[in-house]
Amino acid sequence: MATVCSLESAGYPSISVEDANMVFVKSMHRIASVFLEAAYMPPLPSGYTASPSLLGDYLTDWCKALSKPLVLLLDEVDALYDDVLISTLRQLRDGFQTRPRHFPQSVALVGLRDIREYRLRARADNPSIGAGSPFNVKAESFFLPVFTREEVRALLDQHTQDTGQVFTAAVFERLYAYSSGQPWLTNALANEIVARILKNDYTRAITAEMVDIAKERLIEQRQNPPGQPDRQDQRPPVRPIVLSHQRRGARL
Repeated sequence: MATVCSLESAGYPSISVEDANMVFVKSMHRIASVFLEAAYMPPLPSGYTASPSLLGDYLTDWCKALSKPLVLLLDEVDALYDDVLISTLRQLRDGFQTRPRHFPQSVALVGLRDIREYRLRARADNPSIGAGSPFNVKAESFFLPVFTREEVRALLDQHTQDTGQVFTAAVFERLYAYSSGQPWLTNALANEIVARILKNDYTRAITAEMVDIAKERLIEQRQNPPGQPDRQDQRPPVRPIVLSHQRRGARL
């Protein structure tokens, strides 16, 4: 059994560990109500008090009540700051030895960077963290690879199946020429067309010219894919290099 939860709601510097844990628990329960059957629902957050160990305690109580092992995807983990990030990782590490009956069988930390990068950042500001823990929670890390032509086509076809709005062969070729299958660019271009240019009006046709407009808008907005230079580094002299790198299909 698997479910997902975003940690982004606690992604601001002033939040305390206790409050962040309560945000996680409430978000977990809310999302679970969408994806899981009633028999697999986690406990009601109202029965818990904010504390430094709340996330781990909540996951333990949930798993003890389940008849199947739980796989948990925690999205936007890189949105967390300092003590909240460290506390979250510590709680996951502490619960590891009790899985799967008392803790999720597997936890995927989903973000834009490898967990080791946050270890380096945290150590710079927190020299007392220690040698490895709490960042020694990773079994394996992998990057989302560049989409193939077939995968980009399949992604666009999913939109067509859901809405009836077609990405024609000409539109596909133009979009793929600009993105080279780079996941962020592929989705950003398609979203710019559908959500912003056409304002989610699925009765309107998508044209190749709209791909050009979407590309120019992304450049003007200076939106940079994950792993690319920060926005302050996207000055005009840097822009051709960044665009060239994007067209080669930079990996996330």
